[in-house]
Order: sequence, then structure tokens, then C-alpha cells
Amino acid sequence: MNHEHEPLRLAVAQQTMEWTTERNVEHIVSVLALAAGQGAQLCLFPELALTGFHRQIREQARPEIVEPALQRVRAACRDARVASLIGLPTFAADGAVRNSYAFIDAEGRVGATVHKNGLTAAELTFFSAGTDRAVTRFAGRSCTTVMCREIEDIDAIAAQLAHEPVQLVFWPSIVGHPPGTIAEPERAVQDLGYRQRAGGFARRLNAHLVQCNWPHALNTPERNYQGESKAYAPDGEILLTLPRDEAGVGVFNLGERAFRWTPLPA
Repeated sequence: MNHEHEPLRLAVAQQTMEWTTERNVEHIVSVLALAAGQGAQLCLFPELALTGFHRQIREQARPEIVEPALQRVRAACRDARVASLIGLPTFAADGAVRNSYAFIDAEGRVGATVHKNGLTAAELTFFSAGTDRAVTRFAGRSCTTVMCREIEDIDAIAAQLAHEPVQLVFWPSIVGHPPGTIAEPERAVQDLGYRQRAGGFARRLNAHLVQCNWPHALNTPERNYQGESKAYAPDGEILLTLPRDEAGVGVFNLGERAFRWTPLPA
């Protein structure tokens, strides 16, 4: 059955970041229940949502910690009857650790997983880069993921998707000020270009682009201008912007401007 023209209700979690995987998973399970209660079919979480994205990642990114945490998230998806996209470390047979974003369906099954290709210099000290970009079908739509600063790699990503066009792109991120801001131009901050690049990315692929950004960074608690996750139309127009520097969940129908915002504990 083709569901492409049916409304797709999404939840975007600007999740409170914690130092431990156990605490992050507690937030994830709560958000999935909240998303289900508001009719969401798919819940988006930020980059490395399972472990947190911080200087203690080496301690948390271990199979004996990550694998049982993932099982708990899968069970929560199944209980809530909500699919999810979640950032987590994954482990290859050769020992490589990758910064990944995985699709978990409403039955709790792990499907397509994208491994971040465009790693920063700091990430390369621990993570290994991916080399391709998985595409999956959800609710009649062809979907993929671009992770954080990869939004800058539009030529490389367009080449990867040349034979498999997508309609919906998920953008998990940790974007602030610095290294970049998604602030509106009238605010007294420097715009380092993520807003413009993201709009250009959506236009180039002719796809909806939905961001899920962390609302704060544990490594740099003094920084702000995070959160503010956005949804872009295929013409690059910003359809909606979630609150800046706030933990919460935004629920909306894809393509619409209105959203329901539920704050989360800081």
C-alpha cells in the first residue's frame, strides 16, 4: 500500500543530554511514550542520543553498555507502537566503532543504519568513517540520513543518492555557536551558515529535511544557541523551528507549520 500522500506525524526530541547511557535511555523511553500519546508515527532523536555526545564517549561506547541499552529502546518502540531514528555507536567485526543513526520500526526491529561518513578531526580519533548511505522506506516515502556537519557535503551525498532519489532526509546534529548557529538573522549572533546550507541541501535533493538537534552540550555548558531544530520544505523554506536552548519534544505533521511543544526536564 502506498502511504505517500497520507499525513506523516513526526516527533522530534530535543533530548536532555546525560553523561551515562543509562540516563539517556531513561529519557528516550519517556519520549517514546509521550510521542505515542500525541499520535506520532516516527520519533527522531539526536546524534549519539543513546550514549550522549561528550568527552566521556569512549567510556560509554562499549558493546556491553550499548547493546542492552539498544534492546531496551527496541522494547520501548514495540510497547509504544512508534518507530524511531536514534543515534548510537555501532561496532564492526574488525573492531571499528562508527557514529551511526539507526531506524527501529514500531515492532522494535532494527533496519537501515547510516554510518557517518564525514567525521570531524576529533571524531576520527575514535570513530571510523562510513562509506555509503543507506536508504529506507517509511510510510510510503524514501528516506535517508545526513549527520551533523555532513550537511556541508552536498556534492558527495548527491552522488551517493544519484540512483536512489529520496523524499525525506533526517538530520541528527549537535549544532551550536560555535561551530555553527541556526539562529534567525535578526538576532544579534553570527550566522555561520548552517541555516542557509540546510535550505540549499533540501532544494538540491528536492526533499523534506527534518533536523533533530541537542538543546545543549555537556562539554561546553556555557555555549548556547542550540536546540532550535528545524523542518525544511523541498524548496528550502523553513516550515517550523523548535525552541532554542530548551529540552522538549515537538510533534507535527510533515509539511505543516504548526507543532505541539512539550517541555522535558532539564
